Amino acid sequence: MNSITWIFICLMGLCWGSFLNVLIVRTLSGESIVSPPSKCPKCEHQLYWWHNIPIVSFMLLQGKCYFCNKSISIRYPIVECLGLVIFIFAFLINVSFFDAVAVIFILSMFLVLSFTDVKEQKISSLQALLIIPAGLVFNRYDIFNSLTGAMVGAILPLLFIYIGKKFFNKTTFGAGDVYMLSALGSVVGGDKLCLFLIYALLIQFVLILPNYVVNLIRLNKIETLKYLIIFIITCLFLYVSRNISFMGSNVVIVCFFLTMLYFAYKLTKDMVLLLKTDETPAKCPLAPALFISCLLFLC
Repeated sequence: MNSITWIFICLMGLCWGSFLNVLIVRTLSGESIVSPPSKCPKCEHQLYWWHNIPIVSFMLLQGKCYFCNKSISIRYPIVECLGLVIFIFAFLINVSFFDAVAVIFILSMFLVLSFTDVKEQKISSLQALLIIPAGLVFNRYDIFNSLTGAMVGAILPLLFIYIGKKFFNKTTFGAGDVYMLSALGSVVGGDKLCLFLIYALLIQFVLILPNYVVNLIRLNKIETLKYLIIFIITCLFLYVSRNISFMGSNVVIVCFFLTMLYFAYKLTKDMVLLLKTDETPAKCPLAPALFISCLLFLC
């Protein structure tokens, strides 16, 4: 593609990012994306056309509302830049125009879901379900695999919801999580769903780790914290030493692997006990982990 085409793609990406901002705000507020016109979320004054120019308006207004002079959230230029990155990424890795458009739509919907999930733990089932046809377009040469992934992605969280209510009397997944996992399955396909769900769980673990550690300290669960630290150190050692070939390394690696399994068991046991009490940790947003996992697949 020539320079003119790339300039057009970049401008479209910024405009698309601006639309995603509207989608995030209107999803949280419950308003239509068509009306009313764009307004300041603080004073609710209708914005002028030049207040909606991606990136430029934020810089011209110095991050403040033209009418009430209150600060504009940094989220607006960030999402606009992410829209630009998504467009560039989609057209760089895909030769087909249909694939690029499908990737843009998939990543954009997961991005919106991530922001609304983090902000208010709110998931739009419609936005999640709209990812599925985009996944089918992306996998149009293997639609059966895509449909299988969508179905299995929906069944797995429903199974965990049943187990949570049956044995722990807790809600382990929300309805929005069911739609999002089904959407992920339609993108990665049934043959790779388990692998990218594992990636998502690992990413989720990394994202919630700081909050989990703080909760353990607050609840004075020092023993569990020790298990967690040793488990992480063991995992890191196994990752670093995976290519070691010196004499006796196999024995060492097996010992560390068994150590990792033991402390994984201890952590799981403590978490099950935690689920059976009233000390259940707060709900952790799942959408960001699914977004990153989907991005890893598309790369």
